[in-house]
Amino acid sequence: MALKTVQVELPEELWELAGFSSKQASAKVREFIVMELLRRRQLSQGKAAKLLGLDRWALMDVMGAYEVPATQLTTKELDEELEHLRQHRKRKS
Repeated sequence: MALKTVQVELPEELWELAGFSSKQASAKVREFIVMELLRRRQLSQGKAAKLLGLDRWALMDVMGAYEVPATQLTTKELDEELEHLRQHRKRKS
């Protein structure tokens, strides 16, 4: 994967509010961008995990911290899944 370096200047106050050092900035900016792309559905969870060097379970923790939903079903899709589960339970009974 090709890497691109970007230089960003931010006020000291912003670093303090962010709660991480300038040494951590690259990883945190990468994490933020990946989480935003996940939120927008422009990136798969598998690709996100790879870009961040995480396994799927660690990715779920990061997603939780950024309040990125693990699944993004529409109301209709969720209703269909619930109906499927109800039918499956009835067959097992």
